[in-house]
Amino acid sequence: MFGKSATFAIALAILAASGCASLGRDPALDDARLALDAAGRNPQVAMYAPVEFAEAAAALRQADNLAANGGQYNDVHQLAVAASQRAATAQDVARLRSQQAALAAQRTATDARIQANVTQQQAAAAQLQAAEAQRQADQAQLLAAAPAAYDYRRRDNEPLYEVPVTSARAVVGPPQQRCWVERQVVETGSPGINVPGAVVGGVVGGILGHQIGSGRGQDLATGIGAVGGAVVGANVGRDAAGTVYTQDVQRCANVSTPGAVDYWDVTYNFRGYEHRVQTTSPPGRTILVNGQGEPRV
Repeated sequence: MFGKSATFAIALAILAASGCASLGRDPALDDARLALDAAGRNPQVAMYAPVEFAEAAAALRQADNLAANGGQYNDVHQLAVAASQRAATAQDVARLRSQQAALAAQRTATDARIQANVTQQQAAAAQLQAAEAQRQADQAQLLAAAPAAYDYRRRDNEPLYEVPVTSARAVVGPPQQRCWVERQVVETGSPGINVPGAVVGGVVGGILGHQIGSGRGQDLATGIGAVGGAVVGANVGRDAAGTVYTQDVQRCANVSTPGAVDYWDVTYNFRGYEHRVQTTSPPGRTILVNGQGEPRV
């Protein structure tokens, strides 16, 4: 980068010197100076085409020197045209290289994003693999912690004893609730004493009795009227029958579920100790055990 900057600076110095030395007798020299001046102001040329710019500046310097020393007009003109063309070439090369650099930077950014996505996918896959490995490890740990199934098979040369079975109980699944609907007779009202009628009858009878006679005879009539009114009120509606109707009532009960037996709970005694074992089939009257009372099949 330092070499390119130095080359470009030298070319600019040559361009400035040629502008001072040339008298501009050939218009092509002026065109060449304008072309190099435009290229020198382009930052892309300084970055991507400093060598091409230096070649254009050198051609212009040769044209100026030849014109100053009285060279042939055609030779000066050809050098000036060459300087202009090289300045235009420097512009074109700088633009092309700038586009290529932009494309390369874009590809780099795209590759970086793709790599980042791949890395994320790999990380996600690694997490899934780790979770699956943990699940398998947990399952293996559970299997390792689970009690091993007891082997009831007969061992070689193992003495066996036949002992009687004291009890055998078939174990089935839990009971289920069964519900049904039945008709039920419902009766409202009762033939008992009409208490509210008795109260009202007593009050009315007392008022009517008080209207009869005077003095003690009036008081006696009041009492008799109250008692009589209470008796009459109590019997009002006593013989009327209550209302009878039927309604649906749901009944439920737990019943055993008929089905296959889950297992048989078998109890037997051996050498004074009670033993229990669970079998998948009903036992007989006796069961074979070894010297420790363990069942054998």
